[in-house]
Amino acid sequence: MLTLLPTVAAGAPAKLPPRRKESPPALGEILDRIARKKATSPAVRKAVASVLEQARRVAARELVRRVYAFEDVGKHRTWLDKRTTYLKGKTREVFALAMSDCGTNGRMAEELPLLAAAVRLGADASCTKRLIGQLREMATWSPLQRPGWTCYVPGRRLPPGGDGNWLATGLGVRAVADTLDILPPDALPADLRQALEKLLAAEIPSIVDDWRTRRPWFVRSNNAVTNQWVLPTEGLVRACLVLGPDAHRQAYELGVKNLLRALDAHGRAGEFEEGLGYASFTVMSLVSAARAMATRGDRRALDHPFLARFPDWAVQHIQPGGTVINCFDCGTTRAEQMRPLLTRLAVMLDSVAARWAVEHCIDGPGDDLAGLLYRALPGRKLVAPPLHAAYQRAARVNWRSSWDANATGVWVRGGHRLDQHDHNDRGHVNLIAHGRAILIEAGTPNYGHPRIHSHFTTGYGHNVLQIGLTEPRDSNLKRPQPGGWQKNRTVAPIAVSRLDTRGGDVTVIADACYTGLKRWRRRVTWDAATLTVTDDVALAGGGREVVLFRWHLGTGRKVRIATDPQGRTVVDWPGARMTLVASGGLDVTQAGLPDATLKGRAAHSGDRLHTCVIARSRDKVNTWKLTTTVTWRKSGG
Repeated sequence: MLTLLPTVAAGAPAKLPPRRKESPPALGEILDRIARKKATSPAVRKAVASVLEQARRVAARELVRRVYAFEDVGKHRTWLDKRTTYLKGKTREVFALAMSDCGTNGRMAEELPLLAAAVRLGADASCTKRLIGQLREMATWSPLQRPGWTCYVPGRRLPPGGDGNWLATGLGVRAVADTLDILPPDALPADLRQALEKLLAAEIPSIVDDWRTRRPWFVRSNNAVTNQWVLPTEGLVRACLVLGPDAHRQAYELGVKNLLRALDAHGRAGEFEEGLGYASFTVMSLVSAARAMATRGDRRALDHPFLARFPDWAVQHIQPGGTVINCFDCGTTRAEQMRPLLTRLAVMLDSVAARWAVEHCIDGPGDDLAGLLYRALPGRKLVAPPLHAAYQRAARVNWRSSWDANATGVWVRGGHRLDQHDHNDRGHVNLIAHGRAILIEAGTPNYGHPRIHSHFTTGYGHNVLQIGLTEPRDSNLKRPQPGGWQKNRTVAPIAVSRLDTRGGDVTVIADACYTGLKRWRRRVTWDAATLTVTDDVALAGGGREVVLFRWHLGTGRKVRIATDPQGRTVVDWPGARMTLVASGGLDVTQAGLPDATLKGRAAHSGDRLHTCVIARSRDKVNTWKLTTTVTWRKSGG
């Protein structure tokens, strides 16, 4: 008997950690502990030396300066968004300048706290000089986010009154607030401190006005999930905290209200519905604001169930062999790329799950500032997160046989009506066997990739159904819908029959995923040695069409396709075998398709390829069933 997808495998959210009463220490206080610990710990001394050396390298670089004309974007360590390739004239300039603000403020959020930490740890005068010079430059960047970030589509014009505060707002405020939190009180000249406070004071009424006038699209649509809601909210909360929340009480409470709205919008089991890449960006913004509030005695956000459980959800992305679950716009393909996120979660949330993963899955903290702060954490008993879970809000089931690197792992995607930044991947099945990729998805290249909307985000890039033989168009500007695939936010619930340490038995109910489709039920069963996918397809209204499935493989080698004595189609490649049985005539072929999974994000040219097996009905059909069984061996042989 099938049961609708529970929140987690046990049927209820994981137990919340004990609620704390005390305020977490400011970052400067943690660094003072590190300075004292340095005398007795060689590992801490080494980490301090590494951070000081990184700060000296930053101090030797030129200042990051704001640019004011399109021809200067990319100079002075600014960033040029490659989507400007598709734009012309004034639209190109306003978009490029707005996006360069995101790049420069994001860089400041990393470099300024590093320099401040070095100053607090006793760095030489070059770091102090460089820090003061950069802060004087940044104090002139008002507003922190210039308008134009909505103008990435050709022909779009900036609306009257602009498009509101955005990502650079939160990043810029974070850069200043973290720096002030780290520095000793008298480290900056009085006039510079006043200039920075003036900069932040100008941001507060601007952000408040965005919510009053409903200027940005995310306020008008009441979309508290998106990072575009979260980053300006972080900016508002943290600016008020720096200047004193009592002096800006109404603005502060608006920021807290919007922050709590964002936290409530995600899954209470800790799941984030935009994938790991966006989680790393968005949740760290939520954590930044929540922890800053808590250091001032306001724990309303830091104790929220989503933040308490999010680290478990994040750690469960680590699949055997050091791979990760890379559905949505993940941007991450290897577990070691999660080190910054996991280390910061451990430091900012005192998360046991994140600390366990840092110690057991990614070979310890890095040599950056977050890694240094990590080394000041008090001793805790570390416990591994569960091996399997079924998440309703993120519409996914994930499983692994153990936490060993050479274990076997499976994940299956459904679809939630509130999904965002998702791909046309309802029903996708992924398999890692003995630490080696067997079934994969194409992944996500950078947004400027010319094939992103044809070969990656569409059904073409996933192990899913296609109706008909129409292939995606190679376009970066329009979202194609091959085979009638509907736009995102198509509901595809997952029914769970069994999910335990031995394996699983789940069914994706994907009936709503195509126009002209009456039924598509995908049943996935697996254990540590075999995975079987049974697809049952029926077209609506007596319609007939070719039915096609793709299986993206974790290899770039050509596979061997043959027919066995029982009449089954057998696909062999080193270490694995796929057997396919259909209810009618079946043709199986192979092709090399662009890859952004096996070796990370694909470049603009010279795409890396992986092998894809294409199974399709020989004739146009009204109903069709296909059973695909995958077995594997420990040796790649």
